[in-house]
Amino acid sequence: MEPSIPDNAPGNVADNEISDHSTRPRALESPLGANGSSGGEGTGRPATDPSLDGPQTPQLSIQKVAPAEVQVGKPAVFRVEVKNTGTVTAQAVEIRDQIPQGTRLVETKPAASRGAKGDLVWTLGKLEPGGGATVEMHVMPLVEGEIGSVATVHFGTAASTRTRATKPELVVNVSGPGRILIDEQMALTITISNPGSGVATNVVLEEHVPPCLQHPAGAELEYEVGSLAPNESKTLELKLTAVRPGQAQNLLIARADAVAEVRRELPIEVVAPELKLALSGPKSRYLEREATYELAVSNPGTAPARDVRLVAELPRGLKFVSANNNAHYDPETRTVQWALAELPTGETGTVQLTTLPVEIGQHKFQLRGTADRTLTVKEEENISIDGIAAIRFEVVDVDDPVEVGAETTYEIRVLNQGSKDATRVSLAAELPAGLEFAAAEGPDTIRHQLQGNVVVFEPLPGLSPKQDVTYRIRVRGRQAGDHRIRVQLSAAELQSPVTKEESTRVFSDR
Repeated sequence: MEPSIPDNAPGNVADNEISDHSTRPRALESPLGANGSSGGEGTGRPATDPSLDGPQTPQLSIQKVAPAEVQVGKPAVFRVEVKNTGTVTAQAVEIRDQIPQGTRLVETKPAASRGAKGDLVWTLGKLEPGGGATVEMHVMPLVEGEIGSVATVHFGTAASTRTRATKPELVVNVSGPGRILIDEQMALTITISNPGSGVATNVVLEEHVPPCLQHPAGAELEYEVGSLAPNESKTLELKLTAVRPGQAQNLLIARADAVAEVRRELPIEVVAPELKLALSGPKSRYLEREATYELAVSNPGTAPARDVRLVAELPRGLKFVSANNNAHYDPETRTVQWALAELPTGETGTVQLTTLPVEIGQHKFQLRGTADRTLTVKEEENISIDGIAAIRFEVVDVDDPVEVGAETTYEIRVLNQGSKDATRVSLAAELPAGLEFAAAEGPDTIRHQLQGNVVVFEPLPGLSPKQDVTYRIRVRGRQAGDHRIRVQLSAAELQSPVTKEESTRVFSDR
């Protein structure tokens, strides 16, 4: 804004100036932070005067008038004239001037106040368009020379505007089954709405899929909703597949510009059947001794198991004998199968299977349980099958009684009536004093020795199950009487030797 000087101003008027701050309202200023905000809440309100809406352009002119000449010791008057040459009211108009050097202030009209630096301040208030004001400073010149000062005018202007503040809001609702069976698909219905008074912009919906559920696009999903007008809503459908049993919280997060984040959780439980197998029965068995096993299938899961199949695969060492509960035996696959329509949660079903051990060794008894939804469980049990060497022998004299000097033969038959080879089978026969050794022979090429009155045969390396061998000892009667032969049998499988006696009567006619 430039100062305005009337054409008829006196030629010696040299103090006509406008301050560089003439267009700035003088107001108290609060220190602001680095981001331009003091952090306090506002107190301003729109103006009640609608004329303050729109551009405001007040304009002031200032002129200072002084006498062409003043005399020392004679009062002089300096005047400052201000006019509003603009089209709007100037607010808080203030004139400031200094007492000229070399003079003393006598009075001011109207009365002025003193500023912080000792200058004179006239507070005029408002100046309407075309209006003006004049202030006077009466001084007493004290010294000769040029005197004067610079007057300034300060003013402010007001401008007002108004707008409507709205507040968008977000509400998220989700519905869906709280319980779902594993491998099934569930649909979540999601509604996001704006019950607020303003448009919600850049609305985004996030889905955090819990570990028990699955979506083809991954575990972190995002959907750009866009904008939601006040009272507008959008409904979405999200399909998820149950992949793991357990409980979880499905989390949805909605966010938008100038709206606090909204979270919504939906508790979900994925239920699933579970099979557990158990086999009870002898883990070791002798050949040809039947063994009965109890097979148990239980469901410790959280949902019923349907179309349950229990399969027992017999090892080579076990022969199928019988099974209960309508079992089906397939001799080609050596499997026994049972079927159960449904096994409720927490229930256990048991069946029995009877087998016959037929082969020595370590064998694996394999169990397999299946149910719908590709549920499969397997168990293995080691079965040890062994044989037993059960040796039996008998001693028989072929001729009894015999005359003194005559001979008789003892036949010793050894039988392995067990199911396992008998090894290192040894035989020794002690002859009484009334009998004299004549000859002996063992099975195959087993040799013998006579040690005093004891006939000792070499050990037989092995005697197979159901195999028998015969030893023969020929003796001669030496003296009359009832004489007993003692035969002792030992083998590696026997804890202690077995002894048997056979009596023979020797007589004499003399």
